[in-house]
Amino acid sequence: MIPTQDGEEHGIEALYATGHWLLAQERAEDAACVFRAMALLASKDERAWLALGACHEALAQPHLALQMYGTGHVLAQPSIRCDVARARLLRAGDRADDADALLEQAAEAAESLNDDALVELVAAERRLQ
Repeated sequence: MIPTQDGEEHGIEALYATGHWLLAQERAEDAACVFRAMALLASKDERAWLALGACHEALAQPHLALQMYGTGHVLAQPSIRCDVARARLLRAGDRADDADALLEQAAEAAESLNDDALVELVAAERRLQ
């Protein structure tokens, strides 16, 4: 969780929960509005960008999803989960070389953080491809 000013932390969590509830109800457009608000309030929270990307994927807008994951990569460092999501979409778009390079970078970043969960996430994505 990203620390925020007084009371904002609870608001961010409420936005996150609400957005996911909307997404689970197949209301991706509404969920995207909620996650956009979250991204404006907490731009360094990778979850906002991941969720926005998921909304655009649900809306069959892979180019916008790639942009959301890419924005997360830039603003929410480290953003290994965004990189894994981008790699998955790149591979689906017949850009396997770009996907492989991105996963290699994600693996190096996860290892440098000594985060076993992220290392395994990247490894699992590699096994799927």
